[in-house]
Amino acid sequence: MSQQQQLTAKLNEQLNREVTTFPRYMVQGASIQGAEWESVRAMYLAEVTDEVGHAQYLANQIVALGSTPDIQPELAAPLATPQDMLERDIVEEQTDVANYVALAELAGKQGLYALKMAMEQQAADEDEHRQTMQRLLGKLLAWGCP
Repeated sequence: MSQQQQLTAKLNEQLNREVTTFPRYMVQGASIQGAEWESVRAMYLAEVTDEVGHAQYLANQIVALGSTPDIQPELAAPLATPQDMLERDIVEEQTDVANYVALAELAGKQGLYALKMAMEQQAADEDEHRQTMQRLLGKLLAWGCP
C-alpha cells in the first residue's frame, strides 16, 4: 500500500468515526432529561455541528487525494444515563485525538502541511471535547485514564 493509499484509508477510518459520533451526540442530547443534566444535554447538541464539520473536512480531503469517501458508520444505541454517555465519550474522544495525531504524522511525511496542521487542530479540538466532558462529570482525569 502506498503512503497516499495508507493516508486515504486512515482518513476514511476517521471519517467513519466522525459520522458515527454526530448522530450519537444528536440522539444523546435529545434523550437527556432533568435540570441537573441540562449542561450535558446542551454540550452534546452543540457538538453535533462541530462533528459534522470534521466529517465534511475529512471527506473533502479524501476526494482531494483522488479517492472516494467510504462511509460505513457503526451506529449503536445510546447508553442509559448521562454519566455513562460521558464516560464512554471521553474514551472515544481520546481515541480520536490519537487518530488525528497519527493522521498529522502521515500527512507531514507526504509534505501535505496544510492537512498536517488541520489534523493537529482537530486533535486539539477533540481533546477540548474530552476535557469538557471530564469537567461535566466533575472529574479531572489524566490522559488515557477514563
